[in-house]
Amino acid sequence: MSPFPEHGRTNDQRLAEDLAAQAGRLLTDLRVSRVAPEDLGAFAEGEAQAVMVDRLAVARPDDVVFGEWDPESRTRLEANRVWFLDPLDGVRSYVAQGRPDWAVQVALWEKDPEGVGGITACAIAMPAYGRVLTGRGATTYQPMSIIRGPRPGPLVPPRADDRLRIAVSEAEPPAFAEELAAELDATLTHLGSGGGKTATVVEDECDAFIHTSGHHQWDSAATYGVVTQRGLHASHLDGTDLQYNVDEIEFPDLLVCKPEVADRIVSAVAKYL
Repeated sequence: MSPFPEHGRTNDQRLAEDLAAQAGRLLTDLRVSRVAPEDLGAFAEGEAQAVMVDRLAVARPDDVVFGEWDPESRTRLEANRVWFLDPLDGVRSYVAQGRPDWAVQVALWEKDPEGVGGITACAIAMPAYGRVLTGRGATTYQPMSIIRGPRPGPLVPPRADDRLRIAVSEAEPPAFAEELAAELDATLTHLGSGGGKTATVVEDECDAFIHTSGHHQWDSAATYGVVTQRGLHASHLDGTDLQYNVDEIEFPDLLVCKPEVADRIVSAVAKYL
């Protein structure tokens, strides 16, 4: 039987959602802890990582867990099941008071009986919203913790027109972003975390997310799973497919978008690559 279900929530999918939500609750609480601001990001990420790794050690003791704390791990390349964890996506936003654009990302990669690998379970928690994005078209709302102060509004302002809206990195936007936006008659939205930018496309707040400053496999495995399982587009900027649990740890770029604009964006970006 293939481990790649066409629909429904497997036990692994439920675990991915629970892991993301649990880490989100912890991070929400730690955000108002007495840890010095300059140490908060690293401390909180470490705590979230420990909780997720410890739970997987109990729930899935035979699986490999992979993330930035052990980037040179080679065990995963021979494994049949690998969990990709990004315990705190968007540290800069997390440590900034009031910023909601940070996330927790979880994905399971596994082989089918023919030896073909793929993302089979995935979740992106947006803790500031109590929201967990999953594949198969599901969005669950789970209370992350007591919300202190007013709840944040949408990640981006409501659309004012029907122009394309493209999410890009706040810290390192593509060098060609402004020129590309002009060519496509698009508007740019700058956000902190990859999970946050992915959420804007999944939730129809943006039409595309373009990234050019490099990312690791654990940074986008959940994004790839959530986006493709929902029938949206995810690829390198040249349109080629993303492959996970491969030898290469870092990928140069990423395109997430609605399928109807994928060819248009890939064609427009080609001149800059």
